[in-house]
Amino acid sequence: MPAPVSNDFSGEFSPLFDPPLQPVDVVDALSVQDFDQHYRRPRRPVVINDGAQSWRALQRWSDPAYLAAAAGHRNTFVRDLDACNVDGESYHEAYREVAFGELVERLFSDQPPAWYLTQGLVMRGNGLGAMMARRTWPASLPELASDLTPPPYWPLDALAQCNLWMGPGNQCSGMHYDEFDNLNGVVLGSKRWLLFPHDQAAVLLNGSQVRQTIAPGFHAGEVDRFAGGRTGARGYECVIRPGQLLYVPAGMWHQVFSGPGPGLAVNYWYLSLPRDAVRAAVLHARRFSGFSRRKRFLLALGVIGVQATIKTIQYGFGRRAPAEVEIGPPGYGL
Repeated sequence: MPAPVSNDFSGEFSPLFDPPLQPVDVVDALSVQDFDQHYRRPRRPVVINDGAQSWRALQRWSDPAYLAAAAGHRNTFVRDLDACNVDGESYHEAYREVAFGELVERLFSDQPPAWYLTQGLVMRGNGLGAMMARRTWPASLPELASDLTPPPYWPLDALAQCNLWMGPGNQCSGMHYDEFDNLNGVVLGSKRWLLFPHDQAAVLLNGSQVRQTIAPGFHAGEVDRFAGGRTGARGYECVIRPGQLLYVPAGMWHQVFSGPGPGLAVNYWYLSLPRDAVRAAVLHARRFSGFSRRKRFLLALGVIGVQATIKTIQYGFGRRAPAEVEIGPPGYGL
């Protein structure tokens, strides 16, 4: 395997933890075999330094006129950052409907609104993984797919969905995890990631009851966020810039901070069946039941199993994906 390259790692959060957060390996020309052996199987994050260098989006998507011409007519549901809270005990989301052209125009203006497009669907796979994805998407933007090159680390039939993330600068997500393996690439701007293995849940939650799949996030200026032993969480910190891909294993807790200026990123969510099906089902069940409620967890897991069986039969055992794409505020449903 190529040796990790030196990077400009700046640990803004790392010194606040004991032990300090680790830097993520940054590797050039990572082969599929080495990725599988050294990162996917051990469930370790890695930055693939040249993983998105071939994307035409790197040259095209910094031009708002290009984006508006390509998909400006599409409707989107954007998260209204002023009306929601994704990082506290009173977790809630709020969305508003706007045309993609208006979103682009305003986000690239001198005074961008507090709108964030999460999971705008660019492409979807055809296998069982695609069936297990969400029921509704905040946007469908297939016109942008030709500007991307799917990474080689999973077969296309393992692709659940490929999404566009787009918003103003200097924003942060809550601390959460996803059920799918994730490859995330920045097109415009930069993103700082805090990453924690799934077994750090008890330390991160620290008694919090916020859905138990969304932990209180960390903020450098808020000392109470590090109280109760949370500084002992073992994890990683990295900064991702255009042309790089970050691998985030399914179930890995993460919080993301965007740099200044408009930010655009693309992620690929994968589910290899049957290899990752059980893990995904367990992670999905915890989204509804938490970590300590055994009966609710077993019930949620049973419902997911029944729905997966119905969908498997309905869509030809993975030979075809549902054709419809329903647009609306994103949300999870059993």
